Amino acid sequence: MLSEIVIKSTITVISALAGAGVLFFIKLDHKKLCALISFSAGALLGAAAFTLIPESYQSLTLLELLIGVASGYLLFWFISKYYAHVCPACAASHFDEQTTKKFSEIVLTLLTALSIHSFMDGIALSTGNTHLSAHHESVFAAITTHKFPEGLALAALMFSSNYTKGKVLLYVFLVELVTIIGALTGLFLLNEGISTVVMGIVMAHVAGGFVYLAIHAVLGEMFRNHKNLVVGSFAFGVLIILSVYILLG
Repeated sequence: MLSEIVIKSTITVISALAGAGVLFFIKLDHKKLCALISFSAGALLGAAAFTLIPESYQSLTLLELLIGVASGYLLFWFISKYYAHVCPACAASHFDEQTTKKFSEIVLTLLTALSIHSFMDGIALSTGNTHLSAHHESVFAAITTHKFPEGLALAALMFSSNYTKGKVLLYVFLVELVTIIGALTGLFLLNEGISTVVMGIVMAHVAGGFVYLAIHAVLGEMFRNHKNLVVGSFAFGVLIILSVYILLG
C-alpha cells in the first residue's frame, strides 16, 4: 500500500507541474482556463458525492456526517476569507491586476493556504485506500484532474508577477509536494488501528473541502464569464467521476 500511495501522490504532483509547464509553451486564454477549472471542480464534487460521502455514511449517523462535511467546508471557507485563497484555480476570477502586482507581498500567505489544501488532498488519497473505500480510484482521478489547472493558475499568477520559470516550477513543486506528505501522514496515522467512525468523520471532512472548492470555483466563474461553458465543463467533470465509480462498482 505504501508504494501505491507514493506513486499516486507523486502523479498528482506531476499533474500540477504539467499544468505549470503548459504556460512555458502555450498561452491559454481565459475561456479555456474557465473550462479546465470548471471540469476539475466537477470532478471534485463527483468524488465527494459518489465516493467520500456515501462511504462515510456507512459508519456515521446523518448528524455526524453533516458535522464532518460542514467542518471541511468551513475550514476552507475560513482560510479563504480571513487568510488567503486556498486554491488559486478555484479563485482565478478573484485575482485581479492589483492582486497580481502584489503577489510578491502575499506569496507566503497564499502558498501556506495552498499547502493546507494540498495536505488535505494527500489525506484524501490515503483514506481512499482503506477497507471503507472500494472506489478510491475516483478520488485519485478527481485530485489528479484538479491539480492540473491548480498548477496552471498558480504559475500564471507568478508569471504575471515577473517570476522566472525556475522559481515558478520550484514554488509549484514545493507546494504540491505537501500532497505526498499528507498522503504519508494519512497512511501511517489514520489507517492503523483507527475506528471506522473516526475514519468516516475524516472522509466526510475531506468531502466538505471538496464541496467548497467545487462550489467556489463554479460560482466564481459562472457569474463572471462563459456561463454555458462553465456549466457544461462542470457537468462533464461530474460525469467522468461517475463513470469511474460505476466501472469500479
